[in-house]
Amino acid sequence: MTTATPTSPTATTDSYRERVLRDTAGIRLPDLDSHVDGEPLFRSVSPEGLLALTVRGAQLPTAYLDDIYRFRLAQYLRRGWLNEELAAAADLTAEPYDAHALQDQHTLVVEEETGRLRGYGTLAHTHSPESTLLGDDAHLPFVVERDYGLRLADELGATTPANRVWEGKRLVRDYAMDRSQAAVSVPWWVYRGWAEGCLRALSEDGAAIVGDGKPNGAVLQLSLLGFHTRTLDVPARPADPTDLFAPMWDQQQRSYPFVLTDENVLRPTLTHLDAILASGETGSVAARLTAFQEARA
Repeated sequence: MTTATPTSPTATTDSYRERVLRDTAGIRLPDLDSHVDGEPLFRSVSPEGLLALTVRGAQLPTAYLDDIYRFRLAQYLRRGWLNEELAAAADLTAEPYDAHALQDQHTLVVEEETGRLRGYGTLAHTHSPESTLLGDDAHLPFVVERDYGLRLADELGATTPANRVWEGKRLVRDYAMDRSQAAVSVPWWVYRGWAEGCLRALSEDGAAIVGDGKPNGAVLQLSLLGFHTRTLDVPARPADPTDLFAPMWDQQQRSYPFVLTDENVLRPTLTHLDAILASGETGSVAARLTAFQEARA
């Protein structure tokens, strides 16, 4: 009888990591424009040849949605924000997703010529049953509620419809992208397309965008985009060791939950951002947005 030699956890995760990163290197969504079903929520092409689109998951072919979740897994794996042993044990080739992804908004930044996916962000819809209010027992918590042990019903009102709250997640640039002007602009194109989806969501009474981020990182950048940002001084709960993304909590700078709304500043700021990005000029986008806001004050 032949007995297989057990593989050490380190060897298993090392081979798993190498395989996932190899298989996800240079994910492409060719002819993305022509594969979108209906009008995108946002579309623009940059001077550097980047195509930015925001669409609902249901507008994309299944194969493209699969590739997006492969990209999400690989980007978190590269950054050390993924429990590799758990992922290897499950032999994950993509971040798990379900039918809710079809309702979510996905912002994609690809190289127009090659279709290579370079940036991504999502605005996630509630998982609660239709017509659920935040204060209802039937409300299924958003991730930020689970991770921080908070109740959005206390922050936004118990009678706020759960489907008027959206959760921002996974705003990333391709970790493997070489330094270039295009690489500098990718995060801002992700923000631009993502913010368009937010603007539409916030047009409903009582609507809000929630998420979490670092004060000098995402929270600051969202303020520069024109969002009214309210951070909540709530510490994160201890990371669950069985959580696939538990390692992302092991960082020096603390993240805070936030609530985003629009006080009629978002649209003019995004219009100004359009002009900045369309110019193709080098230099700090953040500095130019800061100057714009100061001039309006």
